[in-house]
Amino acid sequence: MTHWRERPATVALAAAILAAAISVFDRLLPHDVPLSLLYLLPMGMIGSVASRWQVLSAALLCTGIAEYSDAFAWSASAGIPRDLLSFIAFASEGLYIREALSKRQSERRNIKLLQEENQARREAEEQLSLLIGSSALAILTLDGTGLIIQANQAARQMFQEGACGDESLLGIGVTTLLPALGRVPHRSHPERPVKTMMQTQGFRRDGAPFLAEVWFSTYTTTHGPRTAAMIVDASDDLRDREESALEQLLNSSRLAVGAVAHEIRNVSSAIQLVQRNLLTTTPALGDTPDFIALQQLTSTLERMASVETSQVKRTATILPLQHCFEELRIVSQAMLRESDIALEWNVPADLPSAWADQQGLMQVFLNILRNAQSALASTADAKVRVDFIRNAKTVSIRISDNGPGVATPESLFRPFWAAPTTVSFGLYLSRAILNSFQADISYEPLNPGASFVIALQVASL
Repeated sequence: MTHWRERPATVALAAAILAAAISVFDRLLPHDVPLSLLYLLPMGMIGSVASRWQVLSAALLCTGIAEYSDAFAWSASAGIPRDLLSFIAFASEGLYIREALSKRQSERRNIKLLQEENQARREAEEQLSLLIGSSALAILTLDGTGLIIQANQAARQMFQEGACGDESLLGIGVTTLLPALGRVPHRSHPERPVKTMMQTQGFRRDGAPFLAEVWFSTYTTTHGPRTAAMIVDASDDLRDREESALEQLLNSSRLAVGAVAHEIRNVSSAIQLVQRNLLTTTPALGDTPDFIALQQLTSTLERMASVETSQVKRTATILPLQHCFEELRIVSQAMLRESDIALEWNVPADLPSAWADQQGLMQVFLNILRNAQSALASTADAKVRVDFIRNAKTVSIRISDNGPGVATPESLFRPFWAAPTTVSFGLYLSRAILNSFQADISYEPLNPGASFVIALQVASL
């Protein structure tokens, strides 16, 4: 029957030939042998390939042929009911076959689509299972009560590190591993899903704590609320961050101590020079106990200041300034925007490389920007401008502002003077950091405002 529906013209022609043959036999055979019911055969054929109106037309045509071929005389009282019954029988049989075949074809089509969808779903589930299983991220799925119902290999390795055996995580309450995740509020309000990230303390199966970064989302299934969580062990990042902060603190402290020691040595040298001058003019002072004690104190002070800045220099590397200045622009814009200070950035896109330490250079920039931020606190239309100057062997970065300027520029880079401030010591430390990798900083007065120029050595590649 399916092959018939693919060739409707052939089937219609065969039905017409069959109806004509029945009509011929109906006229030739004795009149006591009725053949009207045989027209149901061509009507069945027509019903398998034709539309509804075509089936009704064929039923009307078969009714006319049957009436013409039989031997009964036609009259209104007998012919109309007979023809009406024949038409109903032929049309009903054709329409029934048509609807039955259409329904069967629709069912086959739906079954095929369902099979294709099931196959695609199985393939997607296999790919998702493979992706989750091979993922380096620890992935957990929780039910509405906080029990673990799925866990990949990375999750088992993360939470069972150091534990005896290789027990499954399935069925364990997540509150024993990630207490904060067990308090997610979706269980009481499943209609309001949660999608967020948090950093919290996790515990391995043996009770060892670690820092966990958790990305999770809640959703609802036919089996109830669910939570999907991806966990990263951030303990190493925390350790590296703390070690970096400690190293930075130690480097800054060593630089500050070295710079201060250098100034103390200069003062000691000046005291020794004065002592020699006094001995030249008054030799008798050299034998006095106070003068001898003063010499000993000066020598002791010089030995205490034996640590020089050169002994704590940073390791200068070839630093691509492009990446460094991209980070500086992001940080400076966010910093100055909080104080309603406009930033004018005149730095080209193709920056060279220079000898520097990225962390130290960033500290110097931020120190200057903080000083400018404080100086511009009471300035209308405050503005900070950053310019880049390229020379043959050096590159200079000028950071200027339109603030009130510096009253005593000669004391900017001194650690000890009559009115020491945090700004002065910060600039003194900034110069010490720059000097540690053969760079320098200088001050240029503006009217109005102030300008600081950082000079770096170009790295020849």
